[in-house]
Amino acid sequence: MRRGACQSQRTNTRPLPPGALAATFFLFLSSCATLPAVEPPPPHPSVQTNTSQTTPTPHPVLPPTQPDETTHLLHQIEPLDPQRVEDLPYAVHYEADTQAAVTPQEDVTEAEEEIETQTGPRVFTDKTFTPPPAPVTVDPAHGSDSVLNEETDSDESDEEGSGFDAATQPVFDDDMSRSTLLTAIDRQLAAFRFANLDERLRLGSRRVTKRELKETLVAFRRLLRRNLSSAAFNQAVHEQFEIIEAGKGPDGNKRMQFTGYYTPIMDASRQPTAEYSYPLYRKPEQVPTRRVTWNQRASNRDYGFHLSARTRNLLLTRKEIDGDAVLQDHNLEIAWLKDDLDRYFLHIQGSGYLKFTDGTVQAVRFNGSNELPYKSVGRQMINDGVITEGQGSMQGIKAYFRRNPHHIPRYLYQNRRYIFFELADQGPTGSAGVELVAGRALATDKRLYPGGGLAFISATKPVLDADHRIVGWEPFSRFVLDQDTGSAIKGPKRGDLYFGVGAAAGAAAGHYNQHGRIFYLLKK
Repeated sequence: MRRGACQSQRTNTRPLPPGALAATFFLFLSSCATLPAVEPPPPHPSVQTNTSQTTPTPHPVLPPTQPDETTHLLHQIEPLDPQRVEDLPYAVHYEADTQAAVTPQEDVTEAEEEIETQTGPRVFTDKTFTPPPAPVTVDPAHGSDSVLNEETDSDESDEEGSGFDAATQPVFDDDMSRSTLLTAIDRQLAAFRFANLDERLRLGSRRVTKRELKETLVAFRRLLRRNLSSAAFNQAVHEQFEIIEAGKGPDGNKRMQFTGYYTPIMDASRQPTAEYSYPLYRKPEQVPTRRVTWNQRASNRDYGFHLSARTRNLLLTRKEIDGDAVLQDHNLEIAWLKDDLDRYFLHIQGSGYLKFTDGTVQAVRFNGSNELPYKSVGRQMINDGVITEGQGSMQGIKAYFRRNPHHIPRYLYQNRRYIFFELADQGPTGSAGVELVAGRALATDKRLYPGGGLAFISATKPVLDADHRIVGWEPFSRFVLDQDTGSAIKGPKRGDLYFGVGAAAGAAAGHYNQHGRIFYLLKK
C-alpha cells in the first residue's frame, strides 16, 4: 500500500516547464548584482569619531570637508603679497639690440661663473608693445652690414624658412635688450642649483644632461658680459658652442610652428556675487571622479541570462565641474570671475593675475588638472564652419561667442580637460617653477626638448598700434630659454612663445601662429 501510494504521488507530479530553471537562476543572480559598499574616507586625526553611530554616506564626488582647525573659508585667506597693476611685468619692451656695438670690457673672471639668485627689481615693466627697427645683421666674414630680406606671412616665405638662408649658419642678432636675457639666464641658473645635474634629457635624437645645459648658460652669460661687437660675438658663439637645428623637416630646412601665450589680468572677487559667479577651483586632495555602473554579459554561452555589474571611477569632465557644479560647496573656490569665457581662456593660458574689487592684485597659477586630454575648441569651430581659419584666434573665438552666447556650453564642454589654480606671491612661472621673462621663454614638448636649454629662434612678429591692433608683421630673431610646456604643445615642430602680461601681450599672442626656425646651443 505504501509503495502504491508512492507510485501514485510520482504519477501525479507535473514536470517543470522549459526555461523555468534558467529564469529562476537569472533572477537570483540579478538580485546579487549590486554595487560593493563604498568605504568612507578615513576621519581626520583631529575629528573624534563615535563607532557606535552609523557612518554617514560619503559624497559621490569628494569626501565632506572636515571641520578641523586647518580649514579656512575664502574670506579668511589673506593675500600672499598684494601688488599693484602698475608693478606687473607687462608685454615685451624692445630696447637696443642685445648685440649693439659697445665699448668692450675685460673678460669675466672664473669666480663669476656661479650665478646667485637674482633679487633685484623687474626689468620688463613697460606697458607698451613697440616694435623695434628693422633687424640688421653683420656678416662675420666681410664685416659689412646687411639688412635681412623682408618676410611676409605667405606660403612662399614659409617654404624657405624664416629669417635665415637654409644653406647657411644663423647670424645671432637679438631684437631685445641684453638685460632681459641676463635676467632669464640668472633665474634658470638659480633653479639648476637645486636640480639633479646628472639627469639626462632629450634633445631631438640625442641625450644631454642638465649639467651640460647649466655649463652652456654659464659660458654664454660670460660671453654676454664681455659686450663684444656683433661680428665678434657671432664668431665667438660659433667657436664656443655647438649649434643644433631642431624642428621638423630635412636637415638644413627644419621648421618650427610658433604660437603665443600670455598672462591675462582679470577682474575677480573673493566672494560670490551676482556679478562674479564663475568660480576658480583649487585642486582637491583626491582626484575628482564619479562612479558609474553598467551590466554586461559575462560569457556568450550564457545566452544573455548571466549579467555582471561592474563599477569604475571616471575622471570628472569640464561639463560636470562647471555645468553640473559637482565641486560646489567643498571649500575649493579661490576666487570668482565675471565671465565664463575669461575663465576658460585663463585655463588655456595656465596662469594670470586677479584684480580684486578692493584694488589689490594677486597672481594665480596652475595647480593641477583633471588629467584628461586637451581638445582645441577653435579647431572644432572651424571644422563645423561657424568660424573661418582667419577667425581661429582667441579674439575671433571670443567675438563669435559674444554674438552667440548660447553656443558657449556646446563648444567649451567639448574640451573635457579642466585646470585647477592656486594663489601665488610670484609672477608667471614655467613648468619647472622658474619665473618667466616676457619674450625670453619658450614652451616645447618636454618629451623631445630639454627644460632649461638655451635656444635661438627666428620667425616673424606682429607690429601693434597704440590700440593694440596688428598693423603688420616683420622678421625678428632672439635668444630664448626652453622653460615651459603645455597640453597642446606636442611634437617636434611646436613651440609656444611667452609674450608677457596684459592687453598688448594678449593681442599679440592671441593672433600669433607663424613658422620659423630654432637652434639649440651646447657648450663645446
